[in-house]
Amino acid sequence: MPSPLRPPQLPLLLTLLAVSLSACAPEAPSPEAEVPLAQSEAELPTGGWRVLMASGGAPVRHITRRSDGLLIGGVSAGTRIDVWTSANGGASWQLHGSVANNPAVQFGDVMMRAIPGTRTVFCAFRELSNGQWRITVTRSDNDGDHWVYDSTVIGPVTRFVGAPYLFQRANGDLQVYYDSEPLAASRGYPGHQWIAMQGRLGTTGAWTAYGVVAVAWDKRAGALNREGMPTVVQLGGDRLMVVVEGVEPFATGGANANVINAVQSWDGGRTWDESLRRTVYRSRVDPGSGRRYNAYVPSAIRVGNGPVGVAFCTDEDKVGAPDASSTAPHLRNCHVGYVNTTVNFETWSAPSAVWTATSRNYTPGLFERAFNDVIVLIDALGDNRVLQR
Repeated sequence: MPSPLRPPQLPLLLTLLAVSLSACAPEAPSPEAEVPLAQSEAELPTGGWRVLMASGGAPVRHITRRSDGLLIGGVSAGTRIDVWTSANGGASWQLHGSVANNPAVQFGDVMMRAIPGTRTVFCAFRELSNGQWRITVTRSDNDGDHWVYDSTVIGPVTRFVGAPYLFQRANGDLQVYYDSEPLAASRGYPGHQWIAMQGRLGTTGAWTAYGVVAVAWDKRAGALNREGMPTVVQLGGDRLMVVVEGVEPFATGGANANVINAVQSWDGGRTWDESLRRTVYRSRVDPGSGRRYNAYVPSAIRVGNGPVGVAFCTDEDKVGAPDASSTAPHLRNCHVGYVNTTVNFETWSAPSAVWTATSRNYTPGLFERAFNDVIVLIDALGDNRVLQR
């Protein structure tokens, strides 16, 4: 079992702000034996993070690069979505207008994706209005200076959908991965939440080119599946990895802690290889309560065409019992950790610390500015920080 996070020996780097929903869950059915963790083959070197921006306004969790080189991202301000840009690699950020503004809608889970070789930037987000949810996509054809409605992926629906992640497949198709309670319910699992994928041929048209794909879930009898917050990484050609926040399929000490899972596809997301479903990180068990500490809201990238790195939140350094997986983000005890793949995208390193200076944090987001030059954004719950590795 991995040990709790400890501060690195070298200076820490980076945080940023984000607001989103965790994959919270009710208690699971009776326990069964757990699938073993992927073997930890090599521990990540300690240290290496330094503060690039100590505080200030910035995007939340996701950023992308415009055609002119500026970084751009968005953040929900409740009934408004703000746009932020940076001309110095994330060291400082400036407000750059808004994507949407509607007093009748609550916006969240903002994610932007720039299309290489064009000035087109897509922005996906969830909406809540009149008790119903939807996932909406807007588009800018001038690098995020102005925005127009593009499409609705799903909704309005009464069951939760959210946390859309836009991904462009190697063949140019645009896909969106998102949290879906309706998909799980439609297949006989009400109360569960799966990752759904829909896609286009190219970057325009209806989101029907792939149907509605259910990304792999734990199929053992009685297993609880509450997965969300997907990020997608291209491993080479059409080999993809999706990293998600989930919960323990069977309770430990009477509760289902948050864990981080991953699964791979060999055909650009059309199908998912059950044999390559892995637990990326699962925190230790608290000896006092018998419950497991949480690992949640992961962000995954492939670093320098090498390993996949994942930043995540965890309460495993907390004194006393773990937080409940349903605890609101601003009430959780949280440090930020990091793991990476070691040999073949199927095994994971031991954790190292990214940020331990404060205990109220949320939704780290990783971005590779240049080859092997990574920054992480951390939601400081009222402020933002950026760190560089």
